[in-house]
Amino acid sequence: MRTERPDAATGVVGVLSTGSVPESERLDFWREVVCRTIAGVEATALLPDRPYSGSIRTQSIPLAHLPNFDLIDVEADAQFVSRTRKLIDRTDCAWLLMIQQDGVCEIGQGGRKTTLAPGDIGFLDTSRPYQVMFPRSFKQSILKMPAILLRDIMPRGEDPAGVALSGGQVLTAIARQNLLYLERCATAIEPVFLPAAANCAIDHLALALRATLRGAARKIADHAIPDHVARADAYISDHLHDAELSVEHVAWSVGVSPSHLQEIYRAATDLTVAQSIRDRRLANCRKELADPSLTDDSITSIAFRWGFSESSSFSRAFRRAFGISPRRYRKLCRARQPV
Repeated sequence: MRTERPDAATGVVGVLSTGSVPESERLDFWREVVCRTIAGVEATALLPDRPYSGSIRTQSIPLAHLPNFDLIDVEADAQFVSRTRKLIDRTDCAWLLMIQQDGVCEIGQGGRKTTLAPGDIGFLDTSRPYQVMFPRSFKQSILKMPAILLRDIMPRGEDPAGVALSGGQVLTAIARQNLLYLERCATAIEPVFLPAAANCAIDHLALALRATLRGAARKIADHAIPDHVARADAYISDHLHDAELSVEHVAWSVGVSPSHLQEIYRAATDLTVAQSIRDRRLANCRKELADPSLTDDSITSIAFRWGFSESSSFSRAFRRAFGISPRRYRKLCRARQPV
């Protein structure tokens, strides 16, 4: 049965299937569905001697503090998909996180080519051309993520386009299961808790990304700099709540001098250690200010929970980072939340 796309506020699930149209129209219908639901692409069937078969199931998950993201289940016959420059709409660019469930696919973007086996998670940037080959029938879950959200969780300076997280890695497996379980259970979660549940799943994905990308950097480099930066990042993440967290504490945890840590950290991330601490604290405060399940927590308590020691300095830092006061931001988020 052919239905409409899900409503962003209610999370209603939509289903689109080639079974709803005559056999002679199925491939054209599928091309239309893929372009509208996932991204503007050209789709070519690899088995043209039979009626094409495919279905897409979608639902939209609210994040409160950012644009919603879509969870998309795809089951379809073999096909080749390409996104060319002429098809790119800059007003609707996002990242596609492809969780391979059955079959395999080959993704290519930015000079990288990767094969996804069941359990792997691949990354594609819809603001740039890419190609995807599905040599046989497949099943895939896709997280269509706003670009701003990926920037929040991506290690600075890294580009995951065309990269895959191996399903055999423990952290990838945890992230995958959390995302799939969120997809299956989203409609059963009370709406006030859904943004927080989604953010928790995304946090596990961020951890798997950091582990994979930093691990690759360590294999490439002959020196310890990437390892020092990765350990510094891990220590910062574990101690953001501590108002006493400082460059000296981070340097001590890594085993280098503060000046040396500053030098290698800035070279790797374009940030000082203090800037990284501040940005992560502000990002977490922004999430919690928008979280409808935390409406009883004061702005000050949220700021203090993430390591800010003065409400006035927090307000100034928040306004500089996001162009709006914490109070005004929270009010706008509440106004957007469904009653």
